[in-house]
Amino acid sequence: MRFCAGLLNKKMKNEKFTIILAEDEKDLMEVYSIALGKRFNLFVAENGKEVLERLKESNGKIDLIVLDIVMPKMDGFDTLRKLKKDNKYKNIPVVMSTNLSDSRDRDEAIDLGAVKYFVKADRTPSELAEDIANILIEQK
Repeated sequence: MRFCAGLLNKKMKNEKFTIILAEDEKDLMEVYSIALGKRFNLFVAENGKEVLERLKESNGKIDLIVLDIVMPKMDGFDTLRKLKKDNKYKNIPVVMSTNLSDSRDRDEAIDLGAVKYFVKADRTPSELAEDIANILIEQK
């Protein structure tokens, strides 16, 4: 398991937020890990099953999860369904990410409880980090 620690900006009042990034594309995982690791404590997972493992390893002390939709073993939608049915994890904000610009996928993600949906090509890793910071600040 890879773990990256990062400093948070002043805007986040020095709170240490911890997130899980689920991404099966190695190159994207690396790029996102660099950007997110600068601002958050970061666990990474390559599929939905690994997300559930990371949650157990952290004793549920995760502040936000970024889920790719298309992943092997357990996709983002199935993972989101499991999270929202589990009382320990249902209140963790989930951001869905995808390469697909399909309004049906976006609607399904929001209906299942995702707080945000983004198309990877439309957001730089730095913009994603800023979006996550804003979501976490709003949740606190």
